[in-house]
Amino acid sequence: MTFEDGTTQTQAALRLLQSQKDELGCPNLQIQSGPEFLEQAKSMRLTRHDREVIVEQATLLVDQFYAHLPFKRARYASDPVQHFRLIHAQLDHLTDLEFHAEMIRAFMRLRDAHTFYGLPAPFRGAFAFLPFRMDCYYAAPDRRHFVVTSMMEGFEHPTFGVGAEIVLWSGMPVERAIEREADFEPGCNAAARFVRGMKRLTKRTLTFSAPPDEHFVVVQYIPAAGRNEPTSIVIPWSIATACIPVRERKSASSSLNESLAQLKQLEETLWRRGELAKERMLAQANSGDTPPAVDLRQESVYPRVFAFQYTGGAAQPDLVDPAQMMDPAHPDRKFGYIRIKTFDLEGDENASDHFFTEFLRILDLMQEVAPDGLVLDVRSNPGGAIDAAERILQLMTPLQIEPANFHFINSRVTQQIASKLRDKGAHGALDANQREWMPWVEDLLASVTSGFFVTPGRPLTSPDWANDTGQRYQGPVALLIDASSYSATDIFAAGFQDHRIGTVIGVDQNTGGGGANRWLHEDLRQMLEKVMPSVPLKKLPGDAQMGLALRRSSRVGRNAGNVIEDEGVGSDVKYQVTRNDVLNHDHDLIRFACLHLSSQLTGQLQILSADLRPDGIALTLKTRNVFRLECSLDGRPQCSFAADAPQPFLIPRSGLIDTPSLLQVDGLAMVAGDGGVQQLQLVARDTFEFDASTAPATAAATTT
Repeated sequence: MTFEDGTTQTQAALRLLQSQKDELGCPNLQIQSGPEFLEQAKSMRLTRHDREVIVEQATLLVDQFYAHLPFKRARYASDPVQHFRLIHAQLDHLTDLEFHAEMIRAFMRLRDAHTFYGLPAPFRGAFAFLPFRMDCYYAAPDRRHFVVTSMMEGFEHPTFGVGAEIVLWSGMPVERAIEREADFEPGCNAAARFVRGMKRLTKRTLTFSAPPDEHFVVVQYIPAAGRNEPTSIVIPWSIATACIPVRERKSASSSLNESLAQLKQLEETLWRRGELAKERMLAQANSGDTPPAVDLRQESVYPRVFAFQYTGGAAQPDLVDPAQMMDPAHPDRKFGYIRIKTFDLEGDENASDHFFTEFLRILDLMQEVAPDGLVLDVRSNPGGAIDAAERILQLMTPLQIEPANFHFINSRVTQQIASKLRDKGAHGALDANQREWMPWVEDLLASVTSGFFVTPGRPLTSPDWANDTGQRYQGPVALLIDASSYSATDIFAAGFQDHRIGTVIGVDQNTGGGGANRWLHEDLRQMLEKVMPSVPLKKLPGDAQMGLALRRSSRVGRNAGNVIEDEGVGSDVKYQVTRNDVLNHDHDLIRFACLHLSSQLTGQLQILSADLRPDGIALTLKTRNVFRLECSLDGRPQCSFAADAPQPFLIPRSGLIDTPSLLQVDGLAMVAGDGGVQQLQLVARDTFEFDASTAPATAAATTT
């Protein structure tokens, strides 16, 4: 067997990265070896008092505010509060690194990436990484293969490159190495644990994880071409600090896997430097009066958030091939693809509005150029704003959206806070974060006698806001998920499935299983400082950080009451990734999704005109695959028609005193229900707003 040293190639790639730090927006980027980094860390020790504050704050946070605590205790047979007490008892006998490792272990046993301990400097913002990426595929059912999918720019090697199949990892089968690393990650179900363990093999954030024990790895691989015998290469770990732009995360209405979000930022720095530079350019353009210089039919003004493609579109680097977006049996059909990379637009005061507006723009384009089906991809999306995730659901269904429910834990401290908020709210002296608690105040106070672990469920997203626009895309939709779809993405996938918007296609069995509203310790401390200063939440020493699941979410609709935490959202259709997928931008997966969409009913209903007349409203429609039409004015049902009746339809204005302001038309199709029985199902909806100031005979209107 041949052994090679990849240190020289790694150093060449690192020098190139270092030379590009200014254009990447990381002017203070520093790259070190593992031993160099750990030697530096010795000079930045915490005092005993610092460590005491950290462990006491963790105890209070989890014991009194953690929404999943009683359920995690039962599910995993562990007591994190007692673990923190044991750490406190050993403070005099632990080194800094041992203390951090124990704190990480205590939080990790919760199996909840929302609830974490973030290490102080020099660990915070530091990453350990190898100069390549790895992914897995199936050559046969349940038989995984592991292949190199990307190399850092500047790493040049004749055989170790994209397409090389990895067989051993430091002498272990790769799957066993992944299982070992998964024990140090908060994955809460089998699929999530595997994916997080695989990511950890080549990159990890030291904010939430201890540095690698080994200084290098030995990778045994089979080259993609040429020699077939296994070859081994030694690759050193590198540790980078100040390598990602700092982005402030808000707690309110947030559900975010912070570690996955930071790893995605690292991947932009390591693998997508051109995309990162373009994002910075567009961010500057968006902040001014000059429109961004992009082709809006091919690109998003927020490339870090959205990417899209459609049948007949121009091929783009690092995106699905438009040539695969077709059904050979029906070559005239046109399909669309939208990738939502995150539900987060940090640093933007109107982030949720801007997110919604841009998604709506792209979706309207899809209705025009790809009416026969849409592939919506949220794989590896770490979450973000819950209201942004839930608000866009309405755009893909004619049904009313019911937002997910959230629950506080009933604890002594949350009950005391509720009492203080009720008294303060009576005088109208609440800020935005405090008002966000108000819907649960009476529930918390009633819980003193109810004995329930958590409060009844109430939505975070306003139901009115979740239904303020209505359906805009009328074709069938398929949602792609994986076990890295987490937080707000879990909640989005649950809403998609609960409202029967379309089929959930999973490359893993389920999503990551993060069902909660996440808050940061510092945001909670600042809020309570104004309401109840007697709660001993203290500022964490240095720049240490903690997060927690403050409110537990539950599902609605046909899955009402079920929880997302731990379980995730299960796929309706399971897909096994191929080698062609991991090396060629999901080549086979996209074709599979389009074929699935092609078999679905495509309903369409568009109001072409609605003329107000003294005797009623003359309505002209464009329909497709619609059997019956139902019309209402200002929310009052008026009449129904067979879709093939002569047009224009005449809608009576019976029972209306004033000129109507809103016309709604529902299109129903005949579909096979349970047991194969044919039944009517709502498939499309359009609305029409009248100008009430105009005389009935000449009323103008606009379609929404």
